[in-house]
Amino acid sequence: MNIKKQKIELRKKVLSDRDQMSTAEITRASAVISSEIFALEAFQDARVVAAYMSFGSEFLTDAFVDESLRLGKILVLPRVDKVSGSLSFHKWNGEINQLSEGRWGIREPNPLICELIQVSMIDFVLVPGVAFTNQGVRLGYGGGYYDNVISKLSSGATAVAAAFSLQLVSSLPRENHDLSVDILISA
Repeated sequence: MNIKKQKIELRKKVLSDRDQMSTAEITRASAVISSEIFALEAFQDARVVAAYMSFGSEFLTDAFVDESLRLGKILVLPRVDKVSGSLSFHKWNGEINQLSEGRWGIREPNPLICELIQVSMIDFVLVPGVAFTNQGVRLGYGGGYYDNVISKLSSGATAVAAAFSLQLVSSLPRENHDLSVDILISA
């Protein structure tokens, strides 16, 4: 089986397993993971942090977003640029009316209200994904969006992924464009 087919099959399995988690399990594991992220020196020292608005059975990013804003960090959220097929990041101050439903139903910042921030300015990025190895190798959702983001981060920036234990696998099919995260936090 070729790598692309292996990735598709693994995505289906892991997403199906993750979707079987109860709300209580997701909430508990997300709280544990969030606490560990907040304790990271890279997070504490970061000035500009990138998050994403969780959807479905993903790690719940609400606590991360709230804590980043509470600490006075510059919080940026991604927006899918349908023309270029890439992500742009926009400063968000926590006002719900600055978000709108974007591609796949994910809440995104309104680019007419929220200032554009260059990826090179991000110090700490929370990276979504489907499956991970303990070494930080990542299987995303298949669009290559975050591989592109990780490749554009400054040398001092930290890419962190949050994963539930059922998302951890011993190995992943990998292509040249697939990039790893610096730190993986799981529960």
